[in-house]
Amino acid sequence: MKRILPAFLLTIAVLLSGCSTETTPKSGPPTTSASPSGSDRDLAARYRRAGGDPDVSGIKHTKNRDGLLTLTVWTRKKSGYGSGFDKFDETLTSFLTGTGVSLLQGYVLNVYGPDGTRLHHYDTTRENSS
Repeated sequence: MKRILPAFLLTIAVLLSGCSTETTPKSGPPTTSASPSGSDRDLAARYRRAGGDPDVSGIKHTKNRDGLLTLTVWTRKKSGYGSGFDKFDETLTSFLTGTGVSLLQGYVLNVYGPDGTRLHHYDTTRENSS
């Protein structure tokens, strides 16, 4: 009984402090929302020419060390896509699939406005889509 109380108190302290054993968030925002690179701007230009949103100024797709696909989009919109987000996502993912990007395992999409503010965070990975 003497061992149970300290273990219980330690568990409560950890839970209340918000600590986590996960070292990196699986679907959190990228470490920076810096401006898009030249290749990110080029991909966005191809997307716009293919009929994509004219406000998109950069698109980047990368996989993290766990193989999770992360899509980062920079837009000139200041308040995001609102009720048009689903259409935006569908157009974007259709374009990316056409360029050879596989979305079969799901993806995390972060959309940033012109001032670097994250406007949307959308997670379609298996864990979050069921």
